[in-house]
Amino acid sequence: MSGIENTTVMLGRLEKYLNTFDWDSLTRSKQVILDSFLRVATREGIASVSMRSLASAAGVKPPTIYSHFPEGRDQIVGAAMRWHYNNFAKLLCEELSTCRTPEQYWMALIGFHARQQLRRPENDIWDTLIATDRIAKVLPADLRREVDDWERFCDYMYIAIAQDLGVRDADINARALRKLIDSIGSWWRWDGTDESLDAAVVRCVELSRRMLQL
Repeated sequence: MSGIENTTVMLGRLEKYLNTFDWDSLTRSKQVILDSFLRVATREGIASVSMRSLASAAGVKPPTIYSHFPEGRDQIVGAAMRWHYNNFAKLLCEELSTCRTPEQYWMALIGFHARQQLRRPENDIWDTLIATDRIAKVLPADLRREVDDWERFCDYMYIAIAQDLGVRDADINARALRKLIDSIGSWWRWDGTDESLDAAVVRCVELSRRMLQL
């Protein structure tokens, strides 16, 4: 393949993924609860989030939470994770919409990924939960399959664009780069400024050129 053919196929799969989430069912009340869950979980850890602490953070009574999520905490964890990943995909789709060349797609993907990881600390919460599940199997089986599918798709996005850039061994190198950017919060000391954020993106681009020999 040449041009952006691999990337075009990937974009089609990205849009298809967005249709797996029922955005119409995400009422304002549910969104407040999920936002509050992510906020408390980021601050205290997922295991520490109780229905009482969640209700307090959301400014509602526990029965209100159960009216939206009758299965309780596990249902909230699953809904929050699905919403988080689908929102990531939705914003990424918008970010890539103006790109036309493999280079533009590559820069946009890296920039978006790095900024999201640094700006949204809940990303680390999900990464920790997924890593824990690899050992302790704490997630329901159906949610674990969804997470695995999403993880493979994230790798695939990097691989597809790298292939259009003509990268050798795009499979393993692109996956390694994706994991490196996933963990950017552990090696880049972001001071909260736009300048530091831009510098982080520049560093990620430089690393990608070295790793993939672009």
